[in-house]
Amino acid sequence: MGAHFRFVHCADLHLGSRFKGVSFRDQAMGERMTESVFESFGRIVDLAKSEGVDFMVVAGDAFDESTITPATRHRFASELRRLGVPCFIARGNHDPHTSWESSIPYPDNVHEFGTEPEYIELEGLDGVEIVGVSFEDWHEERNLPSMVRGSPDKFTIACMHCDVDSAGAQYDYSPCRLTDMLGRGVDYWAIGHVHKRAVLCEDPYVVYPGNIQGRKITESGEKGCYLVTVDDGRVSELRFVPTQGMVWRDVLVDISGKSMDGVISEVRGEVAAGDVVRITFTGSGELDSMLRLHTAENEEYLSKVLGCTVCGLVLETTPDIDMDARASGSDMTAKVIAAGRSMASSDRDAIISVITSNPIAARHRDYFESLPDERLSELAEAATGFLVARLEGSR
Repeated sequence: MGAHFRFVHCADLHLGSRFKGVSFRDQAMGERMTESVFESFGRIVDLAKSEGVDFMVVAGDAFDESTITPATRHRFASELRRLGVPCFIARGNHDPHTSWESSIPYPDNVHEFGTEPEYIELEGLDGVEIVGVSFEDWHEERNLPSMVRGSPDKFTIACMHCDVDSAGAQYDYSPCRLTDMLGRGVDYWAIGHVHKRAVLCEDPYVVYPGNIQGRKITESGEKGCYLVTVDDGRVSELRFVPTQGMVWRDVLVDISGKSMDGVISEVRGEVAAGDVVRITFTGSGELDSMLRLHTAENEEYLSKVLGCTVCGLVLETTPDIDMDARASGSDMTAKVIAAGRSMASSDRDAIISVITSNPIAARHRDYFESLPDERLSELAEAATGFLVARLEGSR
């Protein structure tokens, strides 16, 4: 096992993702985001060629089942042909089997694993093997790692899509334990499914590269692939390489004592041109009223001055108002504060009843019923703050 070689490990490409939420608000931005996924994979191919890698592994979810089209598959196949070196692909829970796939075949340098483990020895790389297995259907219940075992005289790379120790939390596809991967003669587990990169173990290596382009605010930070170097039968370098076209960032700003210029200066220090940013405002200050009364305008203005796309403003602020002093008055603001405080101290059924008296909110009654008591009270307090800000802003 003394060979020197390098390979690229990527997963969760989700080529063709349409970013429906963004597209609904801004079609041009939605199209740019869809294109960014293809561009990220193109950069991965460029990396593989410039670094002279020996092969690539794609650990599932090359496509989304709802967005795969002949054009998407053809474009992917063209990039794989440009790659020029062997590429090994395992299917995951989002990889569909369609009736027209055979009409757009992958190039000869590509091998797609079947639904039973396959062992492949690489030409020109003595002592190296790749084993892989694909999902049988979108909800794979088999423990895929337990189905493979590496050869003792080879450096073995296992490629598959799986959920290790419920690392995905929301999903349970091909569930397995980290212990299932130990002592199986595999030196590098090239896995996919979880969209946040993670090295779960280094002996043997068990690696999630994450997805190649963040698609929503919960997939923030740099995205890309791992470039893996092996010398004398061991991983000598594991290097993450960012390839995303745009980065999603979640920025927290306390407005206390700040002007809008101060807010802009603080956010500018945390973002880069082209980022997609959600800003959560906290604290209490004079900006509260302006942020609440002109949310859409502020979102557009911040996008312009920061040179990035502000995709949402979350307001967890309170007005710069002495609520206790205003509550002692006899005007409308005092009555709103009294009513809001009364509602916030009510039992959960009363709060839910008021919220769901709105027909739109009523459609999501299950969500509100799932909230703890303190969160329901916070909603009532936030609504009170918003109304008070509107009233005070009109004074």
